[in-house]
Amino acid sequence: MRRRAQSVLALASLLLGGLAAAPAAQARPGPAAPPAGADALTAWTAQVTTEQVPLLLEAGVDGRELGERPAAGRPARVEVQLTGAQAEGLRAKGVDLVEKRLPQRTRERLKAAGDGVFRPYGGKNGLSQEIADTGRAHPRLTKVVSIGKTVRGQDILAVKVSKDARTTRDGARPAVLYMSNQHAREWITPEMTRRLLHHYLDRYGKDERITRIVDRTELWFVLSANPDGYDYTFQSPATRLWRKNLRDNDGDGKIAPGDGVDLNRNFPYKWGYDNEGSSPRPASETYRGPAPASEPETRALDAFQKQHDFTYAVNYHSAAELLLYGVGWQVATPTPDDVLYKALAGTPGNSAIPGYRPQLSSELYTTNGEADGHAANVNGTMMFTPEMSTCETASAVDPADRWDPSDCPSIFTFPDDEKLIQGEFAKNVPFALAVAETAGHPDRPSSPVGVDAPDFTPHAFATSYARGKDQTVAVTARKSLGDKRLNYRVDGGRTHSAPLAAWGGGDRYGGDDNLRFDQYRATVEGARPGSTVSVWFTGRTREGGRTASRPFTYKVAEQPRADTLVIADEGGGTPARQADDYVRALAADGREAVVWDVARQGAPPALGVLSHFDTAVWYSGTASPDGATLLAVRDFVNEGGKLVAAGVRAGGSSRVGDADTDDFAQYYLGAGSRTSYAAPSRFTGAGELTGTTAALGTPVAGAYTPVSDLLPPETFPRFRSAAAGEYTPAARTASPQSVTLREEGGGRRLAAAVTTRDTALLGFGLEHVPDARQRAVLIGAALRAIGG
Repeated sequence: MRRRAQSVLALASLLLGGLAAAPAAQARPGPAAPPAGADALTAWTAQVTTEQVPLLLEAGVDGRELGERPAAGRPARVEVQLTGAQAEGLRAKGVDLVEKRLPQRTRERLKAAGDGVFRPYGGKNGLSQEIADTGRAHPRLTKVVSIGKTVRGQDILAVKVSKDARTTRDGARPAVLYMSNQHAREWITPEMTRRLLHHYLDRYGKDERITRIVDRTELWFVLSANPDGYDYTFQSPATRLWRKNLRDNDGDGKIAPGDGVDLNRNFPYKWGYDNEGSSPRPASETYRGPAPASEPETRALDAFQKQHDFTYAVNYHSAAELLLYGVGWQVATPTPDDVLYKALAGTPGNSAIPGYRPQLSSELYTTNGEADGHAANVNGTMMFTPEMSTCETASAVDPADRWDPSDCPSIFTFPDDEKLIQGEFAKNVPFALAVAETAGHPDRPSSPVGVDAPDFTPHAFATSYARGKDQTVAVTARKSLGDKRLNYRVDGGRTHSAPLAAWGGGDRYGGDDNLRFDQYRATVEGARPGSTVSVWFTGRTREGGRTASRPFTYKVAEQPRADTLVIADEGGGTPARQADDYVRALAADGREAVVWDVARQGAPPALGVLSHFDTAVWYSGTASPDGATLLAVRDFVNEGGKLVAAGVRAGGSSRVGDADTDDFAQYYLGAGSRTSYAAPSRFTGAGELTGTTAALGTPVAGAYTPVSDLLPPETFPRFRSAAAGEYTPAARTASPQSVTLREEGGGRRLAAAVTTRDTALLGFGLEHVPDARQRAVLIGAALRAIGG
C-alpha cells in the first residue's frame, strides 16, 4: 500500500494559499555557525596521482566532484573540501594539499560585487516564501504541497505546474520531476530549478511549445531537497561549503563536520554496496547514514516519487560539468535504457547541455545509495543528473566582467551575478524541455541533439566458438515492440526464426535499468565450424508496422574441442609468447585448452567465445590487464563462469574507457589492494591452495590484501575472499598501489594468491614457474578451488 506523501488535512491551508508562514513556524531554530577557529570545511587543491585518488575517497571526498581523473604518469589537479584535520592526515600520506585562501580585500570585493541573487530557503523573502507567492499568483497553473519534513522540521515544498493544476487529479497526465539541492553548498542548483519554474509559468499562453507541454504534462519542481543544509550554508563563511543534511550524528546539540548525512547516498537501492561509492563514517562527506532511508528528506522524496509515478526526472547538482545517467554502483556497466539516456543527453561531441560531458554515472567513479539508481529501479523513473558549471568556468565566460577565475573560493561558489546565472540557466533549458516533451511518449525521445533511439541495437560479434552447438545472440530492443524475433541464415541458406526472450540478468548485474528497453536473447542452432551466420532482429511497432535491425555476421571458428579457454593478454601488439606454458600445464592436469590471443584477436566476445566455456585462465604477464578484455571477462563471471587470473599486475588497475580502475580486481578477484613484491623465491599455497608450492623466477610479483580483510564478510558476504598463498620470504604490508577499502590494515601479511567463490588470483604467471610439474599442480589446484 502506498504511504501517504502528504497529510491532506494538515496541508489544507498550504494548498489554499496560507503557505508563506508555515515552514518557518514549524521548523526548529537553525544551528549556530561554528565558533571562530573551529575546524570547518574549506577548499583545498592538489596535483594527485592515480595512486593517491583512493586516499581522497577514503577521506570522504565525492569522486564525481574531482572532475578530471589522473592516468598513469599523468597527475590531475583536483579541488576537495576538507577540514584542517583531514587535510593534515592526507598530507601525512603524501598528498600535497594547498588551502585555497583569498585575501580579505578580495573577499570583501566579491561580496560587494554580488547582485544578491542567492538567498536561503526559509525566512522572509526565502525560496519557500517565493514558492508560496508563486502558487498564489498562478492559481490555475500551480499547486503547492509539502512532500514531508526535514530532520529539523522544515517543510520540503513542491510545486505542480499543469493546466488546471488544482482541479486535475495528480497523475492524470505524464509526470516529470525537476529537483535540486540535495547537497547544500550547490547554490546554483535551486536557482536553476526556480528559474525553470518561472520559465514555464511566464511563457504559458505566449509560447506554443511551453503551452503544449504544460497542457499535456504534469511538471513538479522541488527547489531544495535539503532545506536545512542549504540554509546552514548562508550562516557564515565557515558553513558555506556544508554538503549534507543537519542530522546531529553524535547528539551533542551542535553541528560540526562529523555530523550530517549525504542525502544522495541514503536511498535504499544499492545502499552500502561498498565503502567507496559511499562511506560508513559520519565524518565523511559521502556518509550514507546508519540505515537505508534513515533520513526524513530521503523518505519524503521516495514517497513523493511513488505517489506520482514520474516517467522522467532531472536532479540538478554541481559542479563537475557532466550530464550523468545510468548505473553508478559499478564501473562501466551499460544497461538497456542507456539507449534512451544517450538520445536525450547526447554524446561528448554533441552534448544536450553545452559544456557538460554526457556519460555513465560510474564512468570515472562509483556511487551507491544515490537518487538516480533508486528512482529508476525502485520507483520506475528515469533520472538524469546534470552537474552544473564550476565557479572558475562561469567566471571565465566574460573576461571583461568583474569576475576572475583566480578569485573563486571553491568550484561550488558560483558567482553572484545575474548575467552569469541566467546564462548558465539558459544553456540548460533545451534539455529540460526535451525531457518534458518525452514524457508523453517515454520510449520515443524528443532528442534535443538529433540522436536516435533505434528499435534494435544488436550485440554483435565476429567470431563464435559454438562448434555445432547453440549460439546465444542478444539485442537491446524497445520493450513496446510486438512479436520480437531473431532471424538468421547459415551460409546463405533459408531464413530461420525464433522468438526473443528477455534476459533476466546474471549473478551480479543485468535485469535492471530496463524500464523502456531491455536485453533479449535467442539461440542460433546448428551452425558448424567454418560456417558464416547472418543475424538480424525484427518486430512490430504499436502502429502495426514492421521494424528490423541491421544485420551482423559472425563466423564459427574451426578450433579443436576444449574445456578451458586461455586468454593470452601479454600487452602490446606482438603475438603471445607464453601461451604454450598454460596449454601444457592444463593438459598435464587432464584439461584441453584453446588460446585466445588478445594482441591478434582483440578482446574475446562474451557471448560469441567465452560463453562456450565453463572455465577460463586469463594471464597478463607483466602488463596491466586489458580494459576491454576485463569487461568481457566480467560478463563471463557474471553468468557463472569460473576464472583464474594470473600475472604480475593482475589484481591491480586497468584502463577502462577514460578511467584507471581496480573495481573488477576488488569485487570479483578479491584483491582489496595490490602492491609489488620484489624477487620472491617461492610460492607456498594456503587456504584453498594448501599443499601447492612452486619455485619462482621473476624480479617482481603482485601481492594483495584480500577484500575480506578490509570489508567484513559478515557485512559484505558477496565480496568474501581469502588469502591462498604467500611468498618466501614473507612480506608485510607496504603502501598499496590501489584502493585500501578502510583505514586500518597496517602490518597485515600480504597474500600471493586470493580466492573467491568464482575466481582465483595469482600474483605471477605460470611462465614465472620454471618447473613444469609445479605449473600443472598449481593451475589444477586453482581451478578445483573454484569448482572449475
